[in-house]
Amino acid sequence: MYSVFLVEDEIVIRDGLKASFPWEQYGFSYVGDAADGEVALPLIRQTKPDVLITDIRMPFMDGISLSKMIKKELPNTRIIIISGFDDFSYAQEAISIGVDNYLLKPITKDKLGEVMSEAKSKLDKENERDNYLEQFKAESQEYEQFSRVRFFNQLVGGTLSVSQVYEKSEELGLSFDTTNYNLVLLDFTPMTGAATALAYSKQRAKLSDQLMQYLKCCPEYLVFHWSMDTYAIIVKGDEDSIDANTTNLINNIQRRCMMYDEDIHWYLAQSGVINRISEFAKACQVANKRLSCRYIKPNGHIFTDDDINDIQKYDENSNATVDQRLVLLFLENAEESEIEGFLDNIVNRQKKNALKSSIFCKYFAMTMYMCVCDYLKKLGADPDQILDSSVRTSIESVTDQTVLEFVGKMFEAAIAKRKSEFGKQSRSQLTEAMRYVDAHYTDPGLSLNEVAQEVNISPSYLSAMFSRENKTTFVEYITSKRMEQAKKLLLTSSEKTQVIAEQVGYKDSHYFSYIFKKTYGLSPKEYRTKGQGA
Repeated sequence: MYSVFLVEDEIVIRDGLKASFPWEQYGFSYVGDAADGEVALPLIRQTKPDVLITDIRMPFMDGISLSKMIKKELPNTRIIIISGFDDFSYAQEAISIGVDNYLLKPITKDKLGEVMSEAKSKLDKENERDNYLEQFKAESQEYEQFSRVRFFNQLVGGTLSVSQVYEKSEELGLSFDTTNYNLVLLDFTPMTGAATALAYSKQRAKLSDQLMQYLKCCPEYLVFHWSMDTYAIIVKGDEDSIDANTTNLINNIQRRCMMYDEDIHWYLAQSGVINRISEFAKACQVANKRLSCRYIKPNGHIFTDDDINDIQKYDENSNATVDQRLVLLFLENAEESEIEGFLDNIVNRQKKNALKSSIFCKYFAMTMYMCVCDYLKKLGADPDQILDSSVRTSIESVTDQTVLEFVGKMFEAAIAKRKSEFGKQSRSQLTEAMRYVDAHYTDPGLSLNEVAQEVNISPSYLSAMFSRENKTTFVEYITSKRMEQAKKLLLTSSEKTQVIAEQVGYKDSHYFSYIFKKTYGLSPKEYRTKGQGA
């Protein structure tokens, strides 16, 4: 039921309309009235009526002035002006500010009923349109969208100016409207060493859905599917709320993840509060370094600087050694962006100032070289073909200034090779998934979860892969298939729009028409007429 507010200085008319007109019969609840615009304005701001009925001439603030203010503050409110003056100039001014109707006194019950029915019809159509828009947004809002991932990489890579961040975020519908931020990285990579895509799991799919639904409802969080198994969550807030918002997020994630603790691996780290958008690059480095502790402490969950300090403790009496199992685990699972933090943690596990020793530098370089070679062989690759030909001979000449860069480049080559090999398998799975969609897109219930289960891959991974390889989201791909088929049917059959909507996978023909017009700029009926006339 919609709401209506009446502003009329003549008490007889005001009380008569309030008491005698059957508002509810026409779909309205009477939420208030006032004798003039000045008194009415704060009440209207409070009640936010769907329809405002106001006299045009009143003391203190007239109907035109009131209407202008309401149109500015509450643009969706329908306005009906009533007047005892048959003056075209009033009507002209009322129309210019977007008033819906202009009625002359005396107002009959039938005439008011006609106007209220028209107002309700307009409101119904607006609500229907808004509902379809919300449904469309809900279906299209996938955190794996290529444009969002690219934006996040640019944000944390420091390649955008502050003005560009605001500009691009606005284009994507992302709001950077607070004074403080925190970056939380959430990773689901299993520390198993298996260089394959994460298989489908009902528990994992359920957890992912729960987390995403929670985050969608919280405007203080912006979520990006950064890499295949890693989410980046930007927490927003002011100085008083940022810590609480971060704590609430981490507690919520932990509570949900712990329900599946035996079945799902999860790891989390935060950057700490920043108050400048230009600091996101540094924040990402901090969070990445903390998160890289998972390769050294794979049984942990939430990593902080305490974990880094614990890892970097060393025994003065121990010999300088590097646990090659940790290096292999890193190469099997890590992203290039994590190399710096991981190497820093590994090196700082040694004796203080270990890199100052030329002997340790050569030992460290040789050990890392052997680890990389072993891993490349595990992938079925020839290390001599993947690594630069000068690598082996350069080991003897590394110094404390060059050793980390030297090792980092080897790691980059190994990770790139893993991704290349992994990509072949991923593309095969993606092809299989697309074939399934092509064969089932007319099913109204087709979902990402169903397709992921069919090809035995995690839904989040499939969605991210879909976006990365096709530069389009899963939902956008299905929609394009349905729209293309709808165009063919509209031009080659005489079936009604409702039937065609069902044939291409939409239960609601109105929603189908909404999507069709949003896609092509024409309604299905207009498209058919234009096509047949061509």
